[in-house]
Parts: sequence; C-alpha cells; structure tokens
Amino acid sequence: MDYIEQYKNTPLTLPKLPAHYIETIRSENGQVMQDHLQSNSKQPFGTGPVHKTSIIGYKVLAEGEGVKTVYEMTIKEPPNMEEFCPGDTIGILTQNLPSDVAFVLDRLHLAEIADCCFEVKLAKPVKKKNPEIPPYIPKFITPRRLLTECIDFRIIPRKVRFVTLQVLANYTSDPCEKRLLEILASKEGSSFYSEFIVRNEMTFLHLLKILSSCRPSLAMLIEHFPRLLARPYSIANCSQSGFLRVIFAMLNEGKVGITTTMLENKLLYAGRFDRHVYLYLRQIKPAFQYREEDLEKNIIMIGPGTGVAPYLGFLEYRKRAKQSNKKVKLGTALLLTSCRHRDRNNLFEEEIKQYVQQGLLDNVYEAFSRDPDSRYKVVQDIIEDKKEELIKLLQEDNTKLYLCGEGRTMLPRIQDTIATCMSKIKGTPKVEADALMGEYKKLGKYLYYSMIRY
Repeated sequence: MDYIEQYKNTPLTLPKLPAHYIETIRSENGQVMQDHLQSNSKQPFGTGPVHKTSIIGYKVLAEGEGVKTVYEMTIKEPPNMEEFCPGDTIGILTQNLPSDVAFVLDRLHLAEIADCCFEVKLAKPVKKKNPEIPPYIPKFITPRRLLTECIDFRIIPRKVRFVTLQVLANYTSDPCEKRLLEILASKEGSSFYSEFIVRNEMTFLHLLKILSSCRPSLAMLIEHFPRLLARPYSIANCSQSGFLRVIFAMLNEGKVGITTTMLENKLLYAGRFDRHVYLYLRQIKPAFQYREEDLEKNIIMIGPGTGVAPYLGFLEYRKRAKQSNKKVKLGTALLLTSCRHRDRNNLFEEEIKQYVQQGLLDNVYEAFSRDPDSRYKVVQDIIEDKKEELIKLLQEDNTKLYLCGEGRTMLPRIQDTIATCMSKIKGTPKVEADALMGEYKKLGKYLYYSMIRY
C-alpha cells in the first residue's frame, strides 16, 4: 500500500497506551432494564430527567423528487415535564442503525450472544487511577443494546484520535492494517490523518469496515468510544398545549441520519416499531428563547428550511398573549426564510399567512433556491435587498435578532452577510461590523442556534 511505503522508514511517535480498566462478564442473574439504557443517566444540557412518552401523530410536509422529505411529528407532552419557553429544544435519545449494529456485532464475534446479559464492571487488578464506569453505561447490558443505545461509532475520531487509534491497532492482526492505524495515531502522520480521515469524513464505523482484521473487545468500546448523544430538536409550539410539535427533515445525497431514520420508522411502520420516545428538556446558554419580556421588543427571525420551526412557537406565543390581553403592545416581527420550491416544500405557508393577517407577524420574506423565476435564491439575497429596513430595525435598542439553521456553513454565511450589509449602511469597515455582531451576542440582542441534522 502506498501509505505503508511512504512511512516505511519513518520512526513513529505513538501515544502511551492507557491502562485497561473495564471488563464485561456474562451474567445469568442480571436484569437488563427495559427502557432505553441511557434513560436513567444525566444528559448533556438537561434541565431534568428523561421522560418516556409517545408519538400521537404526524404529517408529511414535503416529499418527492428534488426536495427533502419533511415530517411534522406530534408527541404527547409528559405530565411531569418542566415548563418550556418558545425556542427551547428537547433532546431525543437515539439509536444506531440496526444494520450498523449487526455489522459491529459480527465483527466482534458477538452475533450469537448479542442478546445475552453481561455485567459491566471494573477489571481487577485496576491499574488506572480513579477508574469509573462511564455514567451512561448501566451495570447490566446486552451487546446488541449497548451498541444500539450507548456507543457512538459514527463520529469522526478527532480529539481522542491518537489514543483510540493506537488502541485499535492493538486489536488488529493484519500487519498492513495495524501499520495504517499506527501511522494515523502518530504525530508524524498528522497530515495523512487530515487527508485520509478528515477530508473523507471517515468515521470509526468506516475504519472497522476497511480494516477487516480489527476486532476490538466490547470493553474497549466502552472505554474508548464516545457516548451516543441525544439529538436536539426545536419545539415548534408553546407549553401547556398537551403536546410537543417537532419538525424534522430527512437527509439526502446518500446520507442517513440515525435519529431521523429512527423517528421515520416509528411514524411509518407502527406495526414493526414502537411509538415510544425518550426525551428531556434542554437548556443552552445563552438561551434561544422568546419570553414575556420580549413581547414588546422588535424581533427579526431568520430560519432557512426547518430552521423556521422555533419561530412557530414564537408566533403562537404572541397570539396567546394578544388573546389574553387585547391591550398588550407587540413589537415589530419580521420573518426571513427559504426553501427549494414555492409550490412543493414551502412548509408553513398557510400558517404563516394567517399570522400576517392577524397582525402577529408584520412581514415575511421568502427565498426559493430552485425556482428559476424567484427574486431571491437564498436568505442572503433577502438581507442584501432589504438591508436598509433590516439594519435600521436591528440598530434599535428594542430589537432582537434570532438566527436558526444549519450551523456548519449556512449560519456563518448569513451572519457574514448581515455584517457586510451593516458595514455598507453605516459606512464603517467590515471588521467593526463583525465586532458589533459579537457585542450583540454578548448582550443577548443576537441569539444564534445551530441545528444538528442526524
């Protein structure tokens, strides 16, 4: 192999291997919990416990050639769930794809005992200082459910790549495959790592599929592989409704999201999949929320695609406030959104029109990326065209800017467009506009929520 030859005479600086400290032992008397294995553990950004609830119903908002399939799912609001604000999110405990789990079980030679009970305990003698079993791993597991509900093998091995890849090398029998892992784990192999792993978005699962002689133990996965994290979803309605409204889009271009696939299966194949979901209320800082004290403020809401979801809760909250107090003064509200086609996946057109007609939304500007006659293709086109109106409103002390959507590329581009337009309107250098946007974030005048789609 070319990479082996390239590093043939290169001494490698490899990380020191950590002490092994976990073992898994067959248990005849252990009881594996029926609920999701992480349902009793503390969750990242969680404000309280995990709640088990059920899906009430769903609607297909968009589907067909050239558009992403988008679902609106209604979930029963748990009776003891904490009160939430418009803009808040829930974390849904997820599961790895059954096909991925089956592959890993087969690779680890665990397929025949995949549903047998194992006890997870500290290995003796323990050489690691202050060892502890990860808090999200229960005492009793089955290999199948551990791999389904607790271990994430679909992420790119970045922060812990040196140690984990070196440990994997010790479980690899083929000399060439072992050498590949050692090169990737070494300081000298950093550029090759960037080219081979990062550029190709290579996950742990991809590595296991490429390296046929790599057979890590179940205990090794618990020690070194990351936690399977819950996936966040915006709540698209107000509290005390008796339900939670969640919008999610399926991935396309050959990509598969584990949570969206899990949810879609629950919606479409109720006879094969249960309709239970495990969720908890999340709290991020600064909080992406619309509260009573915001009613009189002007709000600029920007949300391409399903990024519009939290704003449906904002608008419902304004409607409730007006119904309960006719004298309440609402600030100006503008919504900027986008989708591919006006007539095929304009997700909430009628609902948003009603809010405009009721005086709860002052204006909505839409972009349609795939319609040839569309005036605006992306949200940035709207911002550029309406910059005088938007920047004037944004600079008022009583205005808040909300930005929600895909955070890797889309949101940074939108933020950059806002800063560029601000620079043009104010006649100041772009660097000053960027600094002002940063100051708006610190003051809570500008709130930014990056959605995760998988």
